[in-house]
Amino acid sequence: MNMNGGPGMPPPPPQGYMNMNGGPGMPPPPPQGYMNMNGGPGMPPPPPQGYMNMNGGPGMPPPPPQGYMNMNARPPQRRNPAVSPNRFRMFGIPVLVYAIICAACLYSNWSSILSAVLSIVSIVFISTCMVRYEKNIGADREAMTTGAALSKQSILIPYYILVFMMSVALSLTDEGYIIFGCNVGIIATEMYAVMTYFNDTEKQGIFKGIFSFFEMFFGSIGYVNMPFADRKAEREITGKKRNSKLMYILLGCVIALPILVIVLNLLSSADPVFAKVIKDIFGKLFFSWDIVKIVLFAAVIFLFVYGFIVKAGRRDLGANAPKEGQYNAVTGITITIVLTAFYLIFAVVQIVYLFMNSAGLPDDMTYAEYARQGFFQLLFVAVVNVCMVLIFSAIFRKSLVLNVSLLMMCICTYIMIASSAVRLSMYIAEYDLTYLRINTIWALIVTSIVMLGVIISLFWRNMPLFRYIFMTVLVMFTLYAFIRPGAVITRYNISQAHDGKKVDLEYVMDIGNDGVPYLIDYFRTKDITPEMVMEEVMSKYSEDTYYWRDDTVGERLEKMLEENDDKGYIRSFNFSRYRASKAIENYIK
Repeated sequence: MNMNGGPGMPPPPPQGYMNMNGGPGMPPPPPQGYMNMNGGPGMPPPPPQGYMNMNGGPGMPPPPPQGYMNMNARPPQRRNPAVSPNRFRMFGIPVLVYAIICAACLYSNWSSILSAVLSIVSIVFISTCMVRYEKNIGADREAMTTGAALSKQSILIPYYILVFMMSVALSLTDEGYIIFGCNVGIIATEMYAVMTYFNDTEKQGIFKGIFSFFEMFFGSIGYVNMPFADRKAEREITGKKRNSKLMYILLGCVIALPILVIVLNLLSSADPVFAKVIKDIFGKLFFSWDIVKIVLFAAVIFLFVYGFIVKAGRRDLGANAPKEGQYNAVTGITITIVLTAFYLIFAVVQIVYLFMNSAGLPDDMTYAEYARQGFFQLLFVAVVNVCMVLIFSAIFRKSLVLNVSLLMMCICTYIMIASSAVRLSMYIAEYDLTYLRINTIWALIVTSIVMLGVIISLFWRNMPLFRYIFMTVLVMFTLYAFIRPGAVITRYNISQAHDGKKVDLEYVMDIGNDGVPYLIDYFRTKDITPEMVMEEVMSKYSEDTYYWRDDTVGERLEKMLEENDDKGYIRSFNFSRYRASKAIENYIK
């Protein structure tokens, strides 16, 4: 090839020369404004219709270089990892039904036979949700059979039994603080049962157990928006709304409720017999706008329970709990030895003066007065010591010297508990029972049992201490609820009213329904009739003679009867209120 040209070929242009108007072998440029849509000399024809050149081509810009990012492009939407489009389909309707049942049973009705019914419903609901979870998701993302899922729940049987027993205790008593404690205990036990199923709580120490429990509770509150997020995700997956009549049914119920309240009030005013029937079944529920509050109550339960299911399924409880055994044990040993030295001196004094009664007391002090000055303080110190042993054994590194010093503190604490119990028994023998004193007895017993577990944990490192304390407190509270402290106080104080000793009638009557049958028996033995004026009865039979109300014995008891009737006989049926009402009716007649 002749690079310098040859016959028939024009010579190449000089170096740096550029002919803007074309040249030999080049077509002239098109006129200004002219555009050849079909191409022309030196231009390839356009690609056929539908053809796409991935590498670019005439009329198409080349693809962007690797790593190029278009800042104007919309980034892909990322879904919250906690959102599950399948979860609402699995749990949405069951949780809604459960929330409605809970609201119908519990609203203004925390201590009736419906509590026992609801406990069975709750156990079935928890078990069903776990089975559905295992069959659709599973711990290892592998589905289980129904039988295998139920078998896995065998570890929860003790918790189920405890929930049922506390619910039964609710229908047997009318004590306010017992009712509160049992309801809180039921919720806490159900939560801990689910925690045990989804998380490893076998070796949880006290710190990790408490941290996990509160993380479960507040984490559930943090997920109250998840029903809406899951429902939205489900609709995005399916591409259409669920064809269900449930929303229309719920809408109809919401519209019907205010109409029902108005209609029932009108019908009740027109027919007293109909009003009594409705009142006996539902109490005053449909005679006020409480029905609207029930709807709101059900909504709160639905959001919390659904959030609880979301939090439990994440299986991440206690991951951020503080680690135990991080601090030098010398500090703990020093604190413990200093305190224990004075505890030993106190223990010697208790043994010599109180237990052995060998040194005597000052002439101006009786043993009842001596006992009165200490049992609350000793109980407080005992509880502080238990907390101190729990904290020290958790935060300090393991040490035999530390464990021995903590053991000595525990032994001294037992002596304090015994001293408090002796003082309390002497004081009760002199001044009878009160709620504060009987509660102190229960607290002393529980503290003793908890202390035993704490001592074992000092030498058994894998002891599930949080579970032990949790179950001890709830089991003992359940037993306490079954003995009905109000009934015990009334029966004991009345039994002590002999040989000129009087009972504090005002205090006993304020106890309420649990003590009414024993109180009426006392009235009959003293020939106190319903027509007698309370002021006269108090001055003659009561230790505290002051009474400021101008009513009779029968009028005082009829007020209690009216309060029981207002709660209804079916929805709010309670054995304590029922026995009290029957005793009052028979006494007044």
